[in-house]
Amino acid sequence: MEKKPTQLLLGIDIGTQGAKVLVIDFNGHIHAISTSSYDFEVRQQGWAEQHPLQWWNGVTEALKDLLEKGIDPKAIIGIGVSGQMHSLVLLDKNKEELGTAILWNDVRTVAECDDIYEALGKKTIFSITRNSVLPGFTAPKLLWIRKNEPDRYTKIHHMMQPKDYIVFKLSGMLSCDVSDASGTSLFNVNERQWSDEMIKGLNIPKEWLPDVYESQTIVGEVSKEASQLTGLIAGTPIVAGAGDNAAAALGNGIYEEGKGIISVGTSGTVFAPLKAVPQIIDEDDLSTLHLFCHCLPETWHVMGVTLSAGMSLRWYKDTFTNTSYDELLTGVSSVQAGSDGLIFLPYLNGERTPHNDPNAKGVFFGINYRHSQNHFTRAVLEGVSFSLKDCLELIKKLNISLDTIYVTGGASKSQIWKQILSEVINHPLRAFEEREGPAYGAALLAGLGIGVWSGPEQFPNFFEDSQYTKMDQKNISTYEEIYLTYKKLYKKLKPIFSENK
Repeated sequence: MEKKPTQLLLGIDIGTQGAKVLVIDFNGHIHAISTSSYDFEVRQQGWAEQHPLQWWNGVTEALKDLLEKGIDPKAIIGIGVSGQMHSLVLLDKNKEELGTAILWNDVRTVAECDDIYEALGKKTIFSITRNSVLPGFTAPKLLWIRKNEPDRYTKIHHMMQPKDYIVFKLSGMLSCDVSDASGTSLFNVNERQWSDEMIKGLNIPKEWLPDVYESQTIVGEVSKEASQLTGLIAGTPIVAGAGDNAAAALGNGIYEEGKGIISVGTSGTVFAPLKAVPQIIDEDDLSTLHLFCHCLPETWHVMGVTLSAGMSLRWYKDTFTNTSYDELLTGVSSVQAGSDGLIFLPYLNGERTPHNDPNAKGVFFGINYRHSQNHFTRAVLEGVSFSLKDCLELIKKLNISLDTIYVTGGASKSQIWKQILSEVINHPLRAFEEREGPAYGAALLAGLGIGVWSGPEQFPNFFEDSQYTKMDQKNISTYEEIYLTYKKLYKKLKPIFSENK
């Protein structure tokens, strides 16, 4: 008798720098991972765009590689998708792509954010969406299209976000989930549904918006056309999925209060789950924090975002070196904490938390003759870590206690960066040796959707093999002093940033 293959769950993640796919079994073991890289286009300063077909081509290439590694597509019984949030994808009446997508890290829409506030008022907006209207969010991008590209605007019939586009390409179904919808400025985060008041107030046709679901809800199945293109089996169920940060949190076991996660991808986030929506007022400095629906029912999360985390290191590597990441980071430990007075502000494309300042610029401060390439590299790691500390400090102001903090993404792959980050925030970090957060979380959502588990409490011991980072008390004291200077630098430079847009 032919042996039946182990049943698997497929997770897909649409990142800013590439697509990633993986398959896990019901014990959480990863059987194979494949990736496909792409880049984004910067046509003007502050802009960032990708064509949706880059993501789809990346997914099909990664899936082809996954199957070539010996994964039997018949063994895949559920599919989940995660992806970069906020980015605006537009389709016409034939469901064809309407040009490039404006990405989450595009900050061209400052005027449109002001227009939204003028149309509805800050208090009304904040009471509904529970968030400030930020340039990276989805609704301001749509208003920018309406104002600056009226021909394209008149052709719109559907709007969505990146992971929803991939669900559509796989199944032909249009959908969204509560976590991604939370970052559109069109969603009632308390009630977990589209806000008619926001949609009507901005004169957006509601029929353009897909139906919104809880993240583990089955919304479609692999179509015959997608099966031919990807090798997946037609009829395989697909769940609504989640935004990358919510999926990454689930993939690292972060769904209960008291646990948090720092994710260092292209951007950087600090994430804490909540069982109730806290009271934050729009005038408060806490308004730069995001308050979104988590990818589990009756759960929310608060999150701070720094726009250029791993992207800062990539920019530095590609611009000033001709080496790999491993080679670049080799000499960092030879430099003392504080990089001998060299400080980096990672505001390469403006900043979100805590400044909400699209004019902020990247800065190296304190350069002298003693500084080598290793100093600059360490300063980049430290500067990004300081920006993540900014986010964590705001979360602490909400009296949210994080007993355990995990780290995922690029920083979790580097021992020196994990140590720097833990010393900067003065908290030990836990990381998994092999864990791809968003894609892993998407696979778990697929398992929840098809009934492998009825809830996360039924997950096997997925989260027991994490390891703590080491910390040096002397470095912690050093970073506490430098952090004060780091914060002063932004305050002193802010007027100059505004003068040099």
